[in-house]
Amino acid sequence: MKKIILFVSCVALLACQSKPTKTNTIDYGFMPPPLWNSSMQNMKQNMITLQPYIFNKVVFNDRDNFQFLSKSIHKLAIESANIKHDPMISTRDPTVRFVASQFADELRRADENFKGPWKEYSRSQLVKVTNYCLECHTRLHQGPSFEKDEVEAPFMKTLPVADQIEFMIAFRQYDAAYKMVLANLSGTQKNKDVNFKIDRIVQLGLLISVEYLKDEERTRKITQAIDHNPSLPAYLKQSNEVWKKSIENWSQQGNINTLVQIRSLVNSRISQIEDMRAISALLQLLTNDLNQDELGEALMLTGQSYEALHAISIMSLDENYYESCIRKTPETKWAKVCLDKLSDSLNMGYSGSGGTRLPRHVTAQLDELKNVIKNADLKK
Repeated sequence: MKKIILFVSCVALLACQSKPTKTNTIDYGFMPPPLWNSSMQNMKQNMITLQPYIFNKVVFNDRDNFQFLSKSIHKLAIESANIKHDPMISTRDPTVRFVASQFADELRRADENFKGPWKEYSRSQLVKVTNYCLECHTRLHQGPSFEKDEVEAPFMKTLPVADQIEFMIAFRQYDAAYKMVLANLSGTQKNKDVNFKIDRIVQLGLLISVEYLKDEERTRKITQAIDHNPSLPAYLKQSNEVWKKSIENWSQQGNINTLVQIRSLVNSRISQIEDMRAISALLQLLTNDLNQDELGEALMLTGQSYEALHAISIMSLDENYYESCIRKTPETKWAKVCLDKLSDSLNMGYSGSGGTRLPRHVTAQLDELKNVIKNADLKK
């Protein structure tokens, strides 16, 4: 189900790129340049064509479909390499070009693997790239906003509630998503499975009210709804007491916008709310003119806070921020910190019952990043 929501989200986002984007601070921020327009539209058509195959293992691996899929996947990989982003977007988030490059690399590898003996791995990669679509289009609060009729998918209402909420977050339907959170918090929870689901719904609600809306009062209403519902599990009630403390600190601290304030916030972390507040402030800070040391620390803190929220939402590419920190500020102390954090994150991601085995391309990536820092040190 998660794969479906990712893929549909990416298709819909691509479909919206032919229009000027409306932001919170600018009525209509920009019109995508012709090349971006064309590439995005072509990718949208290719993805729509591939959708029935990607989510059907048997059909995808059917020999009769090999020529068609080989051609379609290759076209998708070619189009992804031609995408160019408007300068306004690139200045709002220094990792946009980097994420776009990874998006293209993943599709290139999917193209190569499909033509080789790794067709099923290629299928998983085609699903994975939709993560980049969601992440790239949802990180900044001033990013694109879409109308309801532009984002509705036929089977959206068949998805679990948490996935519906995350789907709406991806398309900046914050009010509707927030209302759904409160509606579910007012209902009676009867079994452990539902309790697990309500836990994620609550955390997504906090993500909306804290990180995206930056609304203390709406955040407080979530905690009040938890207090007023006796059917909610005890552990959620306990977590709620911690969230209340974070909200109280928020009330006392007010808005934060400097690196010193953000650093202090993260270091005094009580709950995920501090990380949500930090990300919101950091993405704003990263649009400013920062020196190398400031940029390195800001990217490191962004990756760190995203990593802390990784279990809540798919919309997190913390490893991208760590890598961006290394590549953009290799001569700073933060590059080494980010390398260690990236290495730990990758090892954790590839660990299992049989131990940790990093794929060859991942170890090559880490070795290359070590050399980036080493070469920067030699130039000092």
